[in-house]
Amino acid sequence: MEVTDIAIIYQDHHLLIVNKPAGVVIHPTYKHPDGTLWDALLVHMAQQEPENWQAPELPDEPAWAGAPSDVQVMLRQKRIERLIKEEGLLPRPCLLHRLDKDTSGVVALARTERARRHLVRQFHAHTLEKRYLAVVSHGAPEWARPRTTFRISTHQTEESKYTSLLGAFEDGNEFVLDGPLQRDPDERRRCIVGADGQSATTLVKVLARAGDFILLEVRPVTGRTHQIRAHLAAAEYAIVGDQVYAPMAEVKTPEAGLTRQFLHASSLTLQSYPANERCTFVAPLAHDLTAWMQQYCPAFLSKYQQYHLQII
Repeated sequence: MEVTDIAIIYQDHHLLIVNKPAGVVIHPTYKHPDGTLWDALLVHMAQQEPENWQAPELPDEPAWAGAPSDVQVMLRQKRIERLIKEEGLLPRPCLLHRLDKDTSGVVALARTERARRHLVRQFHAHTLEKRYLAVVSHGAPEWARPRTTFRISTHQTEESKYTSLLGAFEDGNEFVLDGPLQRDPDERRRCIVGADGQSATTLVKVLARAGDFILLEVRPVTGRTHQIRAHLAAAEYAIVGDQVYAPMAEVKTPEAGLTRQFLHASSLTLQSYPANERCTFVAPLAHDLTAWMQQYCPAFLSKYQQYHLQII
């Protein structure tokens, strides 16, 4: 990945928000040791002008008044060192969450230690709000069926076991997908709803329908691997273009028009540091997804534009 491919959504002393393109691994792994978003970000940051941030000068603590002068000097120096460690830039920005290789959209990184702790607490408390856009169609592989209790609840009813949502995907409908996720013992590169999994909850809202396709806003409450893709497939509505969780696309069909899943992290809402203000960061829909909608579901474009205006 080239540095020029990075779209910076927001940057200040404490926070960095970027729009990750699809097809890029977010962090180095043994399979992808370089060419990742992380590598490109490090180059990008190294090319920037150094910040002129300095630890603020603060009045002495009242308890220091009776200390000898050399001790007071030592205490001031210790406080400056602590402030630099806590409020100064980290040697490298800290990734706070991840996106799958073929998912595009908002990614947040902390640039200072206090900002990192401030945001990590929000992730653990599930007070950050991550919104994704997805297009799904009915159908999923047999292996994606839940192996344990999978609850699907709507405003009207709650099911305590696996059920299809066929007919429930009408404009404006909202529902919750709740079932533990684990690695598939038959194929470790995918996840299933299984008894040995970690609890996972996904909120879904129907934005529009066009023929066999449905435009969704999806909000994962938890952050499990492949959570959105696995939960939707478990409900028999796989994401269009998904090379793992959707049925194999037939040639010359709209599904074959995508080489990656139609899943985009459209926004991230969090409490900023240090002001602790509620902020929303938005990533415009990726060009390949916009082009697909234009060709196969043009009615989705106006709905997306309305949705985009509501969240910015």
